[in-house]
Amino acid sequence: MTRDEMLKGYKTMLLIRHLEQRLVDYYLKNKVMSFVHFYVGQEAVAAGVCHALTADDKVFGNHRSHGHYLAKGGDPVAMVAELLGRKTGCCHGKGGSMHMIDKSVNFMGSTPILGSVVPIATGSALADKLSQNKNVTVAFFGDGASEEGVVSESINLAALFRLRLLLVIENNLYSVMSKLKDRRAENHNTEGLVTGLGAKYIKADGNSYIDVYEKAKQALGFIADGIPVVLECIVYRHMAHSAPLFDDKAGYREIDVLAERERQCPIRKLRALLSADLMPEQALDEIEASIRESCNQAVEQACAAPYPEAGEIFTDVYA
Repeated sequence: MTRDEMLKGYKTMLLIRHLEQRLVDYYLKNKVMSFVHFYVGQEAVAAGVCHALTADDKVFGNHRSHGHYLAKGGDPVAMVAELLGRKTGCCHGKGGSMHMIDKSVNFMGSTPILGSVVPIATGSALADKLSQNKNVTVAFFGDGASEEGVVSESINLAALFRLRLLLVIENNLYSVMSKLKDRRAENHNTEGLVTGLGAKYIKADGNSYIDVYEKAKQALGFIADGIPVVLECIVYRHMAHSAPLFDDKAGYREIDVLAERERQCPIRKLRALLSADLMPEQALDEIEASIRESCNQAVEQACAAPYPEAGEIFTDVYA
C-alpha cells in the first residue's frame, strides 16, 4: 500500500474518531433526547471497506453507522445536525443517529432493527441486477445480527441469483454484553455456514486498515464473478454498546481489555506504519490537529442550525 493510500485511511479514521469523541463530550454535557451507539475503535472497518468501493457503490448501515456514513463521504456537519435533531441534518433532523440516509454519496440508509439491513441490501442488489446496474451493494452489521435467520436466507438468495453483494460482519465479540461463547454452540462455524449457502467467506483483522482494505478488494474480485461475499472483520468496540460511556468496570470484557484495545488501536497502528515510511511526526500531528479542529467546527455549525418547524412534522416521514 502506498503512502497516499495509507494517509487517506489515516485521515478518514481520524475524522470518525475525533468527531465521535467530540460528540461523546457533547452528549455528556447536554441533554440529547436520542439513543446513540458510538463507533470508536471500529474505524478501520468502515474506512477500509468504503475506500475499496467506487462512488456508485451503495452502502447500508445499522444502529452503529456514524463511521460508515463518514467513510462513504457523508457530510460531518449534516451528520451531527441529524444527531441533534436539526433541520440541516441529512434527514432533516427526523432520523437521528440510527436512521441516517444520504443518497448523494450512495449511503442508502441505516436501520437499527437487528439484522434487517441484510435483506434490505439484498433486495437492493437484486434490483440492480434486474436493472443491469454493475455497482456493488454493501451491508454492515454486527456479530449478533449475523445470527438472525434472515441473514442466512439472504445469503442463500444472493448466491442463488449471483448478486453483487458484500456483507460485512463487524464482529466486536459481543451482542451488547453477551459473549460469543454464551450465544453460539461449541462447534459454531461462520465460514461453514456461509460457504454452505454458496457464498464466499473472507476473514480480516478489523483492527488493521490495510488488512480490511486488501480483503475488501479481494472480495470485490469474487463479486465481479457473480459470487456474493461475507467479509468478517474481527474488531474491538472501545465503548459501551450504547450511550457515551466506557464500560470496563462491568467486568464482561476478557480479550479486549483496555490495554489490548490501545495496543490494537487501528489509528495508532497506521500512524506507526506512516512513521516507519519516514512520514514526519510533525506532519502527522498537523493532520490530526486540523481534523480535530474541523470536527469542533462541525459540532458548532450543527448546534447553530434551527430545528424543523412544527408544520413539517409529517414531511418525508413514512410508515
